[in-house]
Amino acid sequence: MSATPEEAHGQVTLVSAEERPDLIPAFDELGSAVWPKFIGGDAAVVKYWDSLFSEALRRHQFLALGIDGYGNEQVLATSNSIPFHWPNPDDDASLPDEGWDAVLADGVEAIRSGQKSNALSALAIVVSPAMRGSDLAERLIANMKTSARQNGFDALVAPVRPTKKPAYPLTSFAEYMGWTTADGAPFDPWVRKHWQLGARIAKIAPRSMRVEAPLAQWTEWSGLRFPLSGPYHVEGGLAPLMADCESGLGLYEEPNIWMRHQLEDGGR
Repeated sequence: MSATPEEAHGQVTLVSAEERPDLIPAFDELGSAVWPKFIGGDAAVVKYWDSLFSEALRRHQFLALGIDGYGNEQVLATSNSIPFHWPNPDDDASLPDEGWDAVLADGVEAIRSGQKSNALSALAIVVSPAMRGSDLAERLIANMKTSARQNGFDALVAPVRPTKKPAYPLTSFAEYMGWTTADGAPFDPWVRKHWQLGARIAKIAPRSMRVEAPLAQWTEWSGLRFPLSGPYHVEGGLAPLMADCESGLGLYEEPNIWMRHQLEDGGR
């Protein structure tokens, strides 16, 4: 019988980037193997991502560490989250349509301006290929819940990126999000994971990430050429890339789904 991922790597420990600043480069190293290349061109990523590892925000970035069979420390998974100011936490519909980009920008700017945050937003959870099928994603989400409660936040939310949507490029995002399994759970496995851990779907964030770049850059990212203006499906994309040959630019606006996790004890 083969060992489970946890058995293969022994005891798993969660540590913050504040505790282990020497491991900050591992966040980008692990993420680069998972995220589509074009995500790095998102304007908010370019402007604000590195700020997550500033002294003020390091304590909200976590790594799951294990030891391999040779006694070497390994980064098995990472999670990123950010406190932000949500003016109306009693109204799920008031979450920003700009989703991921908005909370990253607002969270960093709130820290810089000294504004008090009242909510925590997940930004990313990345699990190494060797640990797929483990409970690390669940543990990292639970860790975010604990952090939100300990900091006295009113809410934990997540602009969730459905992992299987790229396999259905001809289906609209809204239609895809309406799909369910036979037992009524969300069809998408990553959305379903959050749902199983007590999150509810709040609303669609239609412009959660925005990447505008020259078509030459899009060719480098995707391997595609753009002989005519119009929509193109890029690998890993949740929505079409809109190519404009006249301007020489390509615009990608990615929808995500806002989900809100229950922080109180008890069931759903």
